[in-house]
Amino acid sequence: MTAPRPSSRRFGLRNADEWVGLLVLLAVAAFVAGVLHVGVLRDWMRTTATLRVLLPAQGVSGLSVGSEMEVLGTRAGTVRRITFEPNQRIMAEVDVEEQARPFIRRDSAAVIRRRFGVAGAAYLDVLQGTGPPLDWSFALIEATSERAPTETVGAMLDEVQRRVFPLLDDLQRAAHSVAELFDRVERGEGSIGRLVTSDALARTVEGAATDVATIIQAMARLVERLDGVAEQASRLVGEAGSGSSGIPALIRRVDQTVASLQQATRDIARATPRLPQTLRNVEEGAANLPALLTQTQQTTRELELLLTQLRGLWLLGGGGPPPPEPRRPPSERLRP
Repeated sequence: MTAPRPSSRRFGLRNADEWVGLLVLLAVAAFVAGVLHVGVLRDWMRTTATLRVLLPAQGVSGLSVGSEMEVLGTRAGTVRRITFEPNQRIMAEVDVEEQARPFIRRDSAAVIRRRFGVAGAAYLDVLQGTGPPLDWSFALIEATSERAPTETVGAMLDEVQRRVFPLLDDLQRAAHSVAELFDRVERGEGSIGRLVTSDALARTVEGAATDVATIIQAMARLVERLDGVAEQASRLVGEAGSGSSGIPALIRRVDQTVASLQQATRDIARATPRLPQTLRNVEEGAANLPALLTQTQQTTRELELLLTQLRGLWLLGGGGPPPPEPRRPPSERLRP
């Protein structure tokens, strides 16, 4: 076996140093490429400010280190650390980009939301403020937790339960009261029960129905009679217009009688101033009273005959049975 040559050994050692240097350069290049790819170097070169966010008392609501912060829907920072404060509150420190600082002011508020409403990663949504700018040496705002839709539905169900269940209880009590009332009515208790279960009431109602039917029949007959009267009145008007009966003469006699009454009224009016003298004359003429009574009886008899003739006219309802005999004695039998 022959030993290696010294010249070839020196060549191999010299090449090994070169290969090691090449590997180191490749490693450094790969590291730089990886840093540039993930953006770490970019983040190192970016200027940021620290914003302290006081989290809700009920907890972080899913917020964690590395969660994003958005302003107007745009990523503006990252949660760097979450710490516990001595006042039993939790505070999150957020690295805020320089460009987003003008949008965050003292009246800004942060809301912890879920990316997809009920699921997804939690993030901080900072509302744009309009107040004075923050002191970024110790910038602090307060955060609230957005109510999840499931919590809203649960609260709605609780509200419905709080409002509907008392109504159902009232309906149940009302139904029980109505059922008890009907039971009492069926047993004949109370005024309504006695009215419903009473046979006398049923008979009274039947009698009332019969009376109503009778009244309706009587009204029907009355309507028929009124129709007949209307026909007779129409016929009478036609006859009066034609002048073929004694109605015009009767009307003339009535007019004459009215005229006589008017003349008598005027005579009485003229005679009123002479009433005392007339009374004295009456006293003086009292001796002639028997003869006057006889004349009055005769006049009364004539008036009775006239009334009998008037009753016989069909216009005044005549044509029926003769009137009954008067109970008082005739005027001829009256004597003073």
